[in-house]
Amino acid sequence: MTDQKPYGPPPDAIPLSDAMKEYVPAEMWEEHARATEARKNAPKRPSYLSMSVRDWQDAKDSHAAANRTRSARADLHRVWNGMLAAMKAKLETGELTAFGQEDPPFGPWHAIPAPAWRQLRITNVRKGEASVGSNIVHDIHILPPDADDHMPTGTPGRPKKGIDIIRIEFQRRVDAGEIAESLAAEARALQAWYRETYPRRDCPTTKTIENNLREAWRAVRLRTA
Repeated sequence: MTDQKPYGPPPDAIPLSDAMKEYVPAEMWEEHARATEARKNAPKRPSYLSMSVRDWQDAKDSHAAANRTRSARADLHRVWNGMLAAMKAKLETGELTAFGQEDPPFGPWHAIPAPAWRQLRITNVRKGEASVGSNIVHDIHILPPDADDHMPTGTPGRPKKGIDIIRIEFQRRVDAGEIAESLAAEARALQAWYRETYPRRDCPTTKTIENNLREAWRAVRLRTA
């Protein structure tokens, strides 16, 4: 069995920033453009320390303008949060699939299971970052619907069958010391991972997983005995 690790997202995946432009509804982007323009045109808040006595009356008038500035800023923030929520909704339902990297530049790449987006928060669209607690996923790429969801592995060709993808995840679990105590338990864990990560694809049975990983499992147990 190969010990090659995935070195990037699927070839058809696009950066999170591009995916936002592609999959967030156009009317939300139009609202964002209007809110951005309103924020840019809002009057600046007056500096009371630099005013003379005769300027105070003008400052009263400027106070209303300052309130409009705060309102424009809050409106832009509201619109942007709505756009992030729309993107997350597509990821939570599995309509779109995300891939990200741990500990760049050399950390492994993984598909992000759809249920994980219930806790993940998009923190930087330009850098493609999302986090939950102290855990950060980097360089997030989004796979368009019905696109090829196989990650490159550093070997000729790419995995085409579910069991090939499961082999890669099994090797990752071996390297991370996460394997279960028995082959049957490992097969169940891998099947659950596959169903969460690839909800639109047919999943191999636990018996198929066991049969395909039996030799590799025995080799791992001998090394760690």
